Amino acid sequence: MKKQHKKHEMLAIKKVAISVIVLALIIMGANFGLLKAQYYNAAANQSNIVQTRELVLLAVRGLKKGAPVEPQTGDIYFPKSRLYLPNPGNILEITYLDDSGDVTNSYGGLSVSTYPVRGTEKLYIASNHNELFAAIPKLQSCSRGIKLLYEQVPAEDTENELKHTVQLSNGKTLYVYLEKTCPELNETADLFKNIKSY
Repeated sequence: MKKQHKKHEMLAIKKVAISVIVLALIIMGANFGLLKAQYYNAAANQSNIVQTRELVLLAVRGLKKGAPVEPQTGDIYFPKSRLYLPNPGNILEITYLDDSGDVTNSYGGLSVSTYPVRGTEKLYIASNHNELFAAIPKLQSCSRGIKLLYEQVPAEDTENELKHTVQLSNGKTLYVYLEKTCPELNETADLFKNIKSY
């Protein structure tokens, strides 16, 4: 009887051990499946926002045009404004928009930025539409970027920071402003202390 009881005990222990192993395998498989599902959902979310991101970037890129560069000197020209920036040695393309102030409800003058537009990093690392749209105000700020104006902005303006005041050879004073929410353009704004009229 002791032998038989020991046999039943051993059999029960084996059943429990097998049950524990099977349960552990099921839990591991379920966790693996959940991780794979999360990975595929994240990849699907990322691929869903690619088209939206590219449309947003295309819209911003379409607002400004590349400033003409004199091939021999490297000087950058803003023809309608009759201004030029002596060769800044800048590796990024300078883009601009002659802004009359009525379309964007902004100050009339020259709006300058770079291509590629600074501040786009968060658009590329966004993993869903909420993160993508949260990054758009920064993109817009950096797209507006630097403003070259012939008059100072009102004191109550909290969005623009005066970077430089430049006395031009045509007798006019040019004020170089930078949108505060785009400090990535600080170095570019500093280039404009050398701007000249022609």
